[in-house]
Amino acid sequence: MIARLLITVAAGLALAAAMPADESVSRGSRTISRLASVPLNWKLPSEGKDFQVVRSKAGVTFYCRSDRSIPLLSVRVVVRAGAVFETGYPPQVARVTARMLRESGSEGMTVEKLDSLLNYYAGNLDIDCGPDLVTIQATIGSDQADTLIEIIAKLLARPAFNQERFDYVVQRIRTEEDTAAEDPFYLCGRKFQQLLYATHPYGYLHSADGLEKVTLAEVQRYFGDHYGPASLALVVTGDFDTGRVLKKWEEFYTGHPTAREIPPPSPPDPQDHPGVFLLQKNINQCSIYFGCQSVARDLSDIHRIHLLNHMVGGSSFASRFTQQVRDREGLAYRVDSIFDTDVLGRPAFVARCRTKTDTTVRALDAMLWIIDLFRDGKIGETEFEAGVSGLKNGFVKRFATVEDVLANFLMLTILNRPRSYLEEYQAHAGAITRVQLQETARRYLNPDRMTFVVVGNVREIEDGLKKFGTIYRLSEAASASRPDRQPPPGQ
Repeated sequence: MIARLLITVAAGLALAAAMPADESVSRGSRTISRLASVPLNWKLPSEGKDFQVVRSKAGVTFYCRSDRSIPLLSVRVVVRAGAVFETGYPPQVARVTARMLRESGSEGMTVEKLDSLLNYYAGNLDIDCGPDLVTIQATIGSDQADTLIEIIAKLLARPAFNQERFDYVVQRIRTEEDTAAEDPFYLCGRKFQQLLYATHPYGYLHSADGLEKVTLAEVQRYFGDHYGPASLALVVTGDFDTGRVLKKWEEFYTGHPTAREIPPPSPPDPQDHPGVFLLQKNINQCSIYFGCQSVARDLSDIHRIHLLNHMVGGSSFASRFTQQVRDREGLAYRVDSIFDTDVLGRPAFVARCRTKTDTTVRALDAMLWIIDLFRDGKIGETEFEAGVSGLKNGFVKRFATVEDVLANFLMLTILNRPRSYLEEYQAHAGAITRVQLQETARRYLNPDRMTFVVVGNVREIEDGLKKFGTIYRLSEAASASRPDRQPPPGQ
């Protein structure tokens, strides 16, 4: 046994010694690169063969795939009624309307009865309002499929909005936001959104700002304008019969809002807000957000943006941020980046980090140094190839479940993209060159345009943060961008 153990250890040491001393990638990445890889034999699902797309008489679109092996019905409803459509309405009305749907019940079915039915049949129904879309996610045993279709159809056709439930929902949102803001990382993200998007609806996300302007009448008006049949799409999977689902939907989806053209989303003001914005909290760590708005010029740019973000900080353990800032230098509890191009408004590059107070400046230096590596084209061939491979293989994970498959095709319609976007994604990703990656980094990751927000004991490190831009101070209670922020005296 001891001899076998010694042989194993010796073999491991020999393998480690044989590895190239390439410090641009982690030891784990170098080990994985030596393993034999099996090409993925994967084909994009197709409409008609792998799933069905049907429309109700009222014009609601259904993406359906039946699977009789599991006695469950899953329904995801996507509504083009998120915050980006709030032009002409008070801020937060989209969020309040979505919450009211879940908390009000419908005509002939109080919210208490709805909850009782779901509890009795071990079902669930959740509603979330995002920046662009409202999503309803529901499941139930397949023997109660008619019950779930009835609940959803009635909610989306004839919700029972009333003042009592309205007051309850508004108070709940206020309480939830107050509680969430006790987390400095969440508070930092809120302030960053406010600075980046100002008075655009995106700037009100993750806060209770503007709730005082929302009324029950505005909620009813917003529902009537944005929850018509053309704004709805359902993804239905599990043990069900498509014909019966449509039949029950037609039976219960009556008295719905008038079908009308979907209003266009409101794009944010593209103006940059460079500077370093500080919020003092007497704690022993700092939360950091920084970034800027960016718009992809075309679909070819999107693939390059995805690769750039994947390699910078979007791919967890394989990203430069994680390998350098967290693993090698030990500067962060959490560090990553986001560059979401699947939005109807204006996307942004966002880098985030949570670190100790005395390592805040070093963490920011390390993150910006990594961005400069990409801007200067100093990424090695091995790391670049690993990034491309990771992006291509990670694309397949977007189709891990039947529901994911259907949701991807639904998003093509919502984002007005051709089917070829999915069909050719891996080919386009594989065709990206290192020069193109550098060009993309220089186009979209310009530190001079970026807004930096730091929440923590910033008094101790303010002098060190001055090199990142003009210093501004924020108030925890007041919005970061309404009214315009002012620099501290002497700045």
